[in-house]
Amino acid sequence: VARHLLARGAEVQVFLAAPSEKVTGDSRINHDAYVDLGGALIELPPGAPLTPLEAALAEADIVVDALFGTGLDRPIEGHLADVIGVLNTATCLCIALDVPSGLDADSGAPLGAAVQADETVTFGHLKIGLLTPEGARLAGNVHVVDLGVPDRPILAQVGHVAEVIRKETIGAYLRPREASVYKHQAGNVLVIAGSSGKLGAALLTARAAMRTGAGLVTICTWADAAPAMESRVVELMTTAIDPAHLEASLDRALAGRRAVAIGPGFGLDERARAAVDHVVLGWDGLKVVDADALTHFVGRPEALATARGSLILTPHSGELGRLLGRSSRAIEEDRFGAVREAVALTRATVLLKGARTVIAIPDGRMFICMAGNPALATAGSGDVLTGMIAALLCSMEPAAAASAGVLIHALAGDVWRAQTGSDRGLLASEIAELVPGLIAALAAGVDPLSA
Repeated sequence: VARHLLARGAEVQVFLAAPSEKVTGDSRINHDAYVDLGGALIELPPGAPLTPLEAALAEADIVVDALFGTGLDRPIEGHLADVIGVLNTATCLCIALDVPSGLDADSGAPLGAAVQADETVTFGHLKIGLLTPEGARLAGNVHVVDLGVPDRPILAQVGHVAEVIRKETIGAYLRPREASVYKHQAGNVLVIAGSSGKLGAALLTARAAMRTGAGLVTICTWADAAPAMESRVVELMTTAIDPAHLEASLDRALAGRRAVAIGPGFGLDERARAAVDHVVLGWDGLKVVDADALTHFVGRPEALATARGSLILTPHSGELGRLLGRSSRAIEEDRFGAVREAVALTRATVLLKGARTVIAIPDGRMFICMAGNPALATAGSGDVLTGMIAALLCSMEPAAAASAGVLIHALAGDVWRAQTGSDRGLLASEIAELVPGLIAALAAGVDPLSA
């Protein structure tokens, strides 16, 4: 990079964080070519003062971070950590090559010190570590540069770890409906959610399912909460769970349903646990398991592997941490490893929510959502996503429904931010209101953010 910049007339200084005699291979060839062109080179071996670097950064327009690449597998400490510390205090634009130095290219976790870049130029394809919340924060804007080699031989040789969810892919899933479709064909969803004082979660889930295209949505909640629920619904139906005849009342509610969403605001007492076990483990259908329903499997996540039917689990990092017996921070430090572990343990499709939501499915595939913004960090946002996925399950296989739900939900946040200019203040109910327009745009092949 320095050699090409010098040849194009830029004023360039190179700082080596080690003695130049340790530079070998292709790096040595380019080192010598740069020096032969008259390039300025300053060595900063361990123990050397960093004041020359500080002085150069104070005058520079751009600093290029090329300390480490994707092969880093140890924490950065000592002298090199000090160098990175100086880079991170600079006020000029920082551009990282491939990945910011110090970022684990596989997990997205910082290995000790890590460069905070403004822009990252990565080669060939995205590195999975750039697609985590922490990786995205450290990388800034990411640009993928073609290596001039066709994708097919590269992928045939090294494979790929995950796929980015693309608008074009989701648009292809959203087929126009036949003119003769009726409400049961459009999708019959049961939302098992809500309890006294927590009715909002059930309403958000159910209304999101309606806005995503379900033709009939019924809220199934506790008998002591049902009267209050009935006074707040118009398009939705309700049915009550009788604790004295719990399984029978649940079976009546489940009859004829295409998909079930269970968990939001449902409760954590023994009657709720019995209801969750009956539905999640015993009902042979399509289920989205969220919130309180997930918490009932803390200490026994392997029970989910025995469930009849198909499961989509939708934890955030705290919920997944409780399922796997570790902290939320530990999950965030290796989101990909954690979600793979959860799939192996539960044999379910697992959707780890958050910035850069990750979806992993039992056949080994993994999908990552690049859309979304901090406005989606609002109470009830996850309940809306649960309802959306349940509705989409009525017409799609689980991996497609999870991917479509996640992308549409994230795009709703991006459209709202584009309309308001704000990264805060979004209400969960507003997410659902944007869904029909997003579905129409994606189905027509139109980018909602450019429409």
